[in-house]
Amino acid sequence: MEKEVVLKNYAPLFLAVWMLMNVSTVILNKYIYQVFNFKYPFSLTGVHMAVCFIGAFILLRVTKTFPMQPISSNEITRRILPLSLLFCSNIILGNISLRWVPVSFMQTVKSSVPAFTVILQILFFNKTFSRRIYLSMIPIVGGVVVASYTEVNYNHLGFWSALLASVITALIAIVSGMILTQQLDPINLLYYMAPFSFLTLLPFIILFEYEDITTQWEFYGERQPVFLLILSGVIAFLLNVFTFLVIKCTSALTYTVAGNFKVVFSIIISVAIFRNKVTIYNGLGCAIAILGVMWYNQIKLEENRAKEIGSFKEKEEKDTEETERKV
Repeated sequence: MEKEVVLKNYAPLFLAVWMLMNVSTVILNKYIYQVFNFKYPFSLTGVHMAVCFIGAFILLRVTKTFPMQPISSNEITRRILPLSLLFCSNIILGNISLRWVPVSFMQTVKSSVPAFTVILQILFFNKTFSRRIYLSMIPIVGGVVVASYTEVNYNHLGFWSALLASVITALIAIVSGMILTQQLDPINLLYYMAPFSFLTLLPFIILFEYEDITTQWEFYGERQPVFLLILSGVIAFLLNVFTFLVIKCTSALTYTVAGNFKVVFSIIISVAIFRNKVTIYNGLGCAIAILGVMWYNQIKLEENRAKEIGSFKEKEEKDTEETERKV
């Protein structure tokens, strides 16, 4: 209990570092592709998985900074493995998208995640939503359409990779609670998923990238990308650590609002660094989509809060009834 109180004192610092890690991982990966000319998304993702596993192992097994959450081998095979495949696919598609389109465009397309979350739950889980949730889909979808139609640096592969990554992100959000019988924090989840993800990537690295990398390696000379690749992996790992700390030490509202601003900061900083051209209509589409996501998040927070209050009142009524019966 005392440890949690101490941690909450550092909440603003954790939030600031989390924001920095979020923006840094996207910007650095784009830098590796665009400026450094290391255009191998499978290998980049493989480095991320390896570094994340090593980092999680150190924090859980060596320093024991975070508590280890043991799970059965059956749970690992039946539940962690399919989730790790989705997790890995999501990161690969995000990296492929970054390879071909600007950060601003990728982030705008990935704003469609709430729309896919709603669509998938309607189609496959027979779930219904409030009228306000449906209305919030209009600016999200409309903004993505406007931004995509007017994107100067549009690329089919980059666009479809980002869109498919959005679908998988939505799917992970829906099924993770159903697949996992116990709630794992991001560090434990990484510890179990990263090895499977790395082994999944290995054949693709060998088949599609290994030969090119070995051929091109000598041309990098003193600028060999080892340091940048490892740094990118370390930042990706730290992002997971600080995601855990932010969720633990702040409210759902704070985390949601910070997530909205993170997208805005990523877009502004990427445009400032990479100087990709943004038209008025492109910027307008991007702004509409982000505002739509903010509206959707606000509605979800209000509805979740109303459910919690309703559940609390229902429990109070049951307790009162039971007390009256005993009397």
